[in-house]
Amino acid sequence: RRTTREGGGARGGEPRPQLGGVYPLGNMGHSFHTEEFSMKNFILGDFFVVDKATCRFDTEMSLKEDYDFTCSHLKAHGAALRCNRMVIAAKHETNAGGACTVRDAAGEKERQNIRILQRKWPGAIWAHPTRPNQVVLRWECLRQPEAEDAKAAAKAEAKAEAKAKKAAA
Repeated sequence: RRTTREGGGARGGEPRPQLGGVYPLGNMGHSFHTEEFSMKNFILGDFFVVDKATCRFDTEMSLKEDYDFTCSHLKAHGAALRCNRMVIAAKHETNAGGACTVRDAAGEKERQNIRILQRKWPGAIWAHPTRPNQVVLRWECLRQPEAEDAKAAAKAEAKAEAKAKKAAA
């Protein structure tokens, strides 16, 4: 029997994640401080699965591509499934090759890619509170420019109407 979690099933209108991953830290104890599965959290690039998705990695980015890839999936599919009870032991940021060859000692490459993320996903990418040049994904904080423009236009229209009423009185 198939079960669904947080709308991840096959029923109409529910999010259907096409990206899945594991808890991003190697500390199993920390993973128990969150729900067993989550649908809106970051998926670490070291270990993930993709199923029939059209989302692709952004070639403009040289670091933090996994954050962008996660955001692309959240936007396209409404979810990214993360199993928070599964952790992996992987060398990350210290191994030879890959992203480690792109990083510079001053951290400017990290900051450059963080700026790209913040431009592409306004409000959803936050500076990590304790780790320099690291970020936190808060998808629920994503600002939709169209929605903000519509809200600002409605507010301006209401203000103009109130001003017109006051002038007419």
